[in-house]
Amino acid sequence: MALNRPAAVTRLAERLAVLAPAAVLACTTIEGTLPAPVSRAPTSTSATTTPTTPTAATGWLAGAAEIDITPPPGYPMAGHSLESVVGLGVWTRLRAQAIYVEDAAGTPLVLVVCDQWAIEPGLVDRVAERLADHPGLEHVGREHLIIAATHTHHGPGQTSSARVYSAYASSEHGHDPGAFEALANRIATAVAEAAAGRQPARIDRRTTAVPALSRNRSVAAMLHDPEAQTLLRANAGLPGCLEAAGGTAPDVDPCHAVDPVLETLHFVDTRNDHTIAVAGVFAMHPTGMPNKTEVYHADVFGLASVRAQAVLASRGGQPVVALFNGAQGDVSPHWAPQGRPSTAALGQSLGEALVATLDQPGQPVEGTITVGYGWRPIANQRWTDAEGQPRATARRAVSGKGQFGGAEDGRTRLYDKGWREGRRRKTPRRNGQGHKRNAVPWPASMFIPPRGITPREVPLGVAWLADVPIVTLPGEVTTVLGLRVARAIADARPDAAPSIRLGLAGAYLGYFTTPQEYALQHYEGASMQYGEDSGSLVARHLAQMAADPQVERPAEFRHRPGRRYRWSMDRARVRSLDGIEQRLSVQLDTGPLAGLPRFHLWDTPPRWPTLDPHARVTPRVQVQAWTDAEGWHTFAPGGVPVDDRSGALASLLTHARDDSWRWGFWWLEPGAPPQQPLRFLVRTVGQGPVCSETFTTGDWFRPAGPGWLEPRDCALAPEDSR
Repeated sequence: MALNRPAAVTRLAERLAVLAPAAVLACTTIEGTLPAPVSRAPTSTSATTTPTTPTAATGWLAGAAEIDITPPPGYPMAGHSLESVVGLGVWTRLRAQAIYVEDAAGTPLVLVVCDQWAIEPGLVDRVAERLADHPGLEHVGREHLIIAATHTHHGPGQTSSARVYSAYASSEHGHDPGAFEALANRIATAVAEAAAGRQPARIDRRTTAVPALSRNRSVAAMLHDPEAQTLLRANAGLPGCLEAAGGTAPDVDPCHAVDPVLETLHFVDTRNDHTIAVAGVFAMHPTGMPNKTEVYHADVFGLASVRAQAVLASRGGQPVVALFNGAQGDVSPHWAPQGRPSTAALGQSLGEALVATLDQPGQPVEGTITVGYGWRPIANQRWTDAEGQPRATARRAVSGKGQFGGAEDGRTRLYDKGWREGRRRKTPRRNGQGHKRNAVPWPASMFIPPRGITPREVPLGVAWLADVPIVTLPGEVTTVLGLRVARAIADARPDAAPSIRLGLAGAYLGYFTTPQEYALQHYEGASMQYGEDSGSLVARHLAQMAADPQVERPAEFRHRPGRRYRWSMDRARVRSLDGIEQRLSVQLDTGPLAGLPRFHLWDTPPRWPTLDPHARVTPRVQVQAWTDAEGWHTFAPGGVPVDDRSGALASLLTHARDDSWRWGFWWLEPGAPPQQPLRFLVRTVGQGPVCSETFTTGDWFRPAGPGWLEPRDCALAPEDSR
């Protein structure tokens, strides 16, 4: 009997065939060495650093930097797998933000967050190798690096170091070595610049609840955890969102079924009290925008970071606000509905909450840095838990039925074909996979996914900033499992302060849930590859590492990310530019395009990939205002610049030729005094700065608007550039 299967399943089967073991010979390889860090005195300097010493009061040095990591158009975006689309423009820039801190003994700790869907071990290994070549950073080893992802679903794919994610993270499979090396080089440069700018600092820790910004998207599964009612009672006095409840738990407020805590580490220059950096941690699966949005962007976290950074900059200095994710596996933004207005509102609220938190009294962090790091097995493990019960993880990685249908904030076309949450075996398997029903039926499930493409171990780290343990979570950990990790760390080290848990840090192995959540096989449990006890094993590993921090750094690294992917604006993508303006006006909810100030220009295509960490591969755009006192200057209502980082502007590729690309720039929500002279300033890839003719928002009060603005010389005054 012939199977009548959906086209998406056919494509999935074809992709799995590509990943068969016979294809290993076509794989790319990421390999290198991890030299041991060279100890040095804290007062040593080099040509790239400023002679500084820690203050006697705190013992800390700190510095921060950020760098643009936005690639050119043409990459399928990672996070939504088969449902993702190709990035054809930029709504907000993608950035890597680095915070460097050093204690009085010269021991460093580096915290980096990137606007990527995930960070995998191969990338961190490469960054560590690159840092060893930077003068003055020979003391920074692999164990001193914590690199995490914000988990935006609108950054590029094709930089994974594991074959399974090179194949499945985006709508096209493969690893782009050039893009990977460019990303590693830019991150290493940000770290080097942060270290070069280090200054005597103090560190304050603050913790506060930020309610009603996030909600549990899998309440029914969470309610099976023994801790669920305690969590709901603890949050009962906070503002909620009962109107968002539904399904099997209509009486449970989903905004109360999360850990709403915002953690901050505030690094302050002791010379002038200016903010050097803020490391914020908040649990939220950043999917404020739908999966079909065809522009790169950093979603809620990017908007929040830019807003907070602008406010703090107005108080002095050049601060970096780095927002890390937490235990967000079952946590969605409280959007209503998904889209740009909700995303912008959530970003503004989170940014304002972060700044408000810093205005509250903090707890000083004083002491030294200790690091623990090593690889730990996940697959095929056996142990006995604290209650004497035997536990086990599965030998093979297997996807559950619910994974292929997607979560509620990103359903796939397979959802209506039967790949839904809650499809489970009544009788659990004894192979560690418990109630999971395989997404692929037997006998194909014996060979799919092919053996060896899913990691069987992960690197884990517990770094101590004085008595504060900073814990790396190797994927997307659910709310209650995150609380269990915190409890396991506290039990292992009763003398420690409450831990800070960084999600998607240093490694990615999908989702991790509690055994109780796993049994229901919602999306999160169906996505946990090695069975019902995998999350418990991660908590166990981290607790052991916290109790006895040791460094187990291999001398070499080697990763096989899969078949090679070559970036190009080929004919298929050029054809996808047809109608891009109309599609994006819907995707970005702009309203009539005639109501938007718009500018276009032709530019040189980028040289890509490039190892120049500061090379511009897409145009940079801002809106400028004219005043007689200042001349042309960045327009920044409320202190937030109208540029391509803040979410106020969108850049889109409208035409692509071999020798030139045509870009369009939109001001999405123009707001200024009606007669205020304004213009676009574009820093192009290859043509130098280009400005638009002068306009006013009053020009757009007419129904038709004036259409596209024309280029003008940037030296012209308003009256000469109309």
